Formats: sequence, structure tokens, C-alpha cells
Amino acid sequence: MLKSWKFWASLVLLAGLLYLVESSFGWRNVLASWQQIDPVTLAFAVGLMLVSYLLRALRFYDFFHQYCQGNFVRLTRITVMHNFFNNLLPMRSGETAFPLLMKQHFALPYRHSAPALLWLRLLDLYALLVLAAISLKSLLPISEALQWLLTIALLMTPLIVLPLQNRVEQFLHQHPSSWSGKIAELMHALPKSPWPFVRALFWTLINWALKLAVYAWLLQQFLSSISDPLPFAQSWVGATTGELSSVLPINGVAGAGTYEAGIVAGLLPWGVDHTVGLAAAVNLHLFVLGSTFLLTGLIALLTARVK
Repeated sequence: MLKSWKFWASLVLLAGLLYLVESSFGWRNVLASWQQIDPVTLAFAVGLMLVSYLLRALRFYDFFHQYCQGNFVRLTRITVMHNFFNNLLPMRSGETAFPLLMKQHFALPYRHSAPALLWLRLLDLYALLVLAAISLKSLLPISEALQWLLTIALLMTPLIVLPLQNRVEQFLHQHPSSWSGKIAELMHALPKSPWPFVRALFWTLINWALKLAVYAWLLQQFLSSISDPLPFAQSWVGATTGELSSVLPINGVAGAGTYEAGIVAGLLPWGVDHTVGLAAAVNLHLFVLGSTFLLTGLIALLTARVK
């Protein structure tokens, strides 16, 4: 890893963020914003993040239930550890933890777990984009009825994917070859019927709606402590673009630099000064990392006896 240019690029991003924050706003001023948030309210936000962790585990359990032998606790531990490595390791290298852990604990082959994880990641991307679009639909110069029709259309769009996916798999089976057999094997763990597909979509949307609501509210609080208040829908966009930064080919250590850049990019269209946006983004990122350490440690401790 030390020989990888991406590793060194992630360290440069981290160092650049540390310098930029100090030179543009000052770390002491940035961290002072935490004094404006009530500790009870902050604890409630952490509690909601715990609910988000459990929803994420439910989604994976529902999706992989045929492999998990009814062991929800063990799968919860796996998903939490996967999320921990994914948040901390650069360049999305933490994604490899899930196939490795599923192979170790449930003997699930990589050729099944890796494509299924990619499928769920694409569902995550869809959820982020559709929730951002729904939060901004009121800004469109169209009637409320058309806004609702647009919302329903966005929510129904993924259902088009399932018949297309099944047709592709059917075609592969009808035209056997060395490559078609390998592709069909990679598609083995994907949902084949509408109900599992809809359940996966439901868990994804609910989980991201909860997580983005917490992030958007905290971002709003951090912004209001150093600038004019920002409407919730607009802070929601900033939280969304911060999460979307994870799909970039280069990410800093624990997302440092790229996560903040994503949030600032989402706030700039609303007239938020880039230095103010950077300060709020850093504080939100500190919350994400802090809650990750706290909840991972808590859940790992509670599930330590799971063999």
C-alpha cells in the first residue's frame, strides 16, 4: 500500500485539509461551533445514527438471509465492521472487508457477495440522488400535482431494472458459452422477483432518509453558529453531495478533503461562503467519524461473544 500513488494522494489531501482549515478559518474557531449544540440533542443524533446502523444491518440480512442461517447478530457485526473500514480506509478499499467477512463467517463465495454488494451500492447511489431531487422538487416552476407525479416516477424507476436484469440473465442461459456462464454466475445472488427488490429499495431509502436528515440538521446547526441560517432542504443538498463524494476515484484518509469538498460544492449554489461551508463541513465530518468510532466500538463489544 505504501507504494501506491493513491495512498500518498490521500495523505496529501489530509495534509491539505488541515492546512486549509487553519489558514482560512482556524481550527479553534471551527471547533467552537460545537458549543452551540445541546449535548442532549447531540446524543439524540447519535441515537438516530445507531438506528441507521441497525437499518443497514436489516437490509443486508434481508438480502442475504438465505446465507446467514438466521444469525442476525453476526451479520450486524459484519456490516458494522464493514462500515467502519469503509469510512476510515482511503479509496473505498474498505469495501473489500464485506466479501472477506461473508466468506469467513458464512462461506459465501466472493463471486456472489461482491456483485451483490456492487448492486446494493448502486441502489445507495440511486437513493442519494432521488432523495436530493425530492427535497428540491418544491423549487421547480411546476404545479404541486406535477411535483408529486415526478416523485412517484422517480420512486418507480428502479422497478424497470428488474425485468431488464432478468431478461439479460435469461439470454445468458439461452446462449451458453464460457463468458455467459461466468456472468450468469456473478448475477446469482441478485434478486429475481419484485418483492425482494422492493424490500431492498425500501430499506435503502429509509436508511438514507434517516441518515441524511441527521446530517442535514447538524450541518444546518454548524452553519447557523457562524453564518446566516440555511433552509433545511438546502443543507440536505450539502449533506448529499458530501456523501456522493465517496464515488470519486480519489479519496482522502477517512474521506478527509474530498468529503468536505463535496459538502462545500453542494452549498455554494445557495450563496454560502466557501470558508463558512468548509468549517461546517469539517464539523459534520468529525461527527461522522466520532459516531463511527463510538457505535462500532459499542456494537463490537455487545456482539463480542458471537462465534
